[in-house]
Amino acid sequence: MDKFKSFVLEKKWLFIILFAAFALSIFYSFYYQIKPRVDARAYDQIAQNIVAGNGFRDNSGGDIDLNSAINRAGPAYEYFLAGIYRIFGHSYPAVWIIQALLRALSALFLYLAALLIFDGSENKKKIALWAAAIFAFFPDLVEISAMLMTETLYLFMISLVLYVFFLYFVKLKGHIAFLLGIAAGLAVLTRPPVLLLLPIMLFYPVFKRKFLHAGLFLIALILVFLPWTVRNYKVYNEIMPFGAGGSMIFWIGNYHGSTGEQIPSAEQGAFYASHTVKESNDESISRFKSFVLNYPGEFAKLTLIRINKYFSVLRPMGFWFYNSGWKQILFVLSSAIYSLLLFVLSFGGILRSIKLKNMNVNYLLLFTLFTPLLIFITVVETRYRFQIYPFLTLFAAYYISLFEFDKRSWFKNLLVPSAVVLSNGIVDGLLNFNVFKDKIFSHFG
Repeated sequence: MDKFKSFVLEKKWLFIILFAAFALSIFYSFYYQIKPRVDARAYDQIAQNIVAGNGFRDNSGGDIDLNSAINRAGPAYEYFLAGIYRIFGHSYPAVWIIQALLRALSALFLYLAALLIFDGSENKKKIALWAAAIFAFFPDLVEISAMLMTETLYLFMISLVLYVFFLYFVKLKGHIAFLLGIAAGLAVLTRPPVLLLLPIMLFYPVFKRKFLHAGLFLIALILVFLPWTVRNYKVYNEIMPFGAGGSMIFWIGNYHGSTGEQIPSAEQGAFYASHTVKESNDESISRFKSFVLNYPGEFAKLTLIRINKYFSVLRPMGFWFYNSGWKQILFVLSSAIYSLLLFVLSFGGILRSIKLKNMNVNYLLLFTLFTPLLIFITVVETRYRFQIYPFLTLFAAYYISLFEFDKRSWFKNLLVPSAVVLSNGIVDGLLNFNVFKDKIFSHFG
């Protein structure tokens, strides 16, 4: 009877958390009704062109070689939008509702992944519930789900990949390896940085000598990448499994005067506007190689700056065009506080989990370490660190679960991660004081 009551209580809290994730996104989306701008507008236009039969492009005419659509992250999100528009018409509310559902499902997959990762812990159900809750109530993720941006779908795919990978980890079944390949491939086609996680996923079946499973994983990846690769070859006469944007960010983030953020120089903007996709790709990689070889010290400095900005608590979300006044101040503060807590608690969880010598947790740690590497050497923006949040969420949930067993030293163990995170923020503040001052006064002055 006690076990049954515990089961009902656990599922009740899980339902509340998942409903809250959905409801918060719905409320935020319909309250602000944010119109697409910049990247969101481009995704919206591309999706409409797909539905209209004009193909993957952000305008209906002109030379396809000069069309900028191929430079965008994708194509999974654009086709995701196109699918919604095909069924419901050009409806933003339909997108908001479906993206709210994706947020709830992402929290559910993190819950299920936590149960598998921390299977040996007697506290695994609490860890799983905390992971779902941390993800569900994250202000940044509520906000981004109200926009036509890739991140909501991307986080859903990462959460799904996490769950399927650890399901394979436990079951070692060929059909799960195949499903993992499909999920991982779709995640890559949403945003390319998840590419760095593929070798880790492939290593496990090889390590277990499950070579057939490794083959099924690779076949699934090829099947996912093939249609887009064939399309790009027909259009551009070049093999591009992931689009062109991945090449361009190497140059955009690495040149004299770069801040490490995605701010193209006047030269780059002019070059991309007047050259074909192949020429832009070739030039970007050539310029990146030249910069690294000829100015290794400056490249190393930019990389350290990007790492600093990536984990800086002084870079919250909320500085968007649709909001202003006290509402924007409230959101920026909530984002900053939540980010601070997530970074500190997850860092504490990572330090404590290393001592576990648990293979499941070690793989989670590998995923966490590899996730931001591509960002560190290209360009960094606050929303680009969203991809690491599912991993940090799991470590933060693990650390919170330790409080019940380790009340006396829990606070003491937070001193090191707190000092590291806050010091990193202070360094960012000192290096970019004028930038922060101008941003604060322009939004709140």
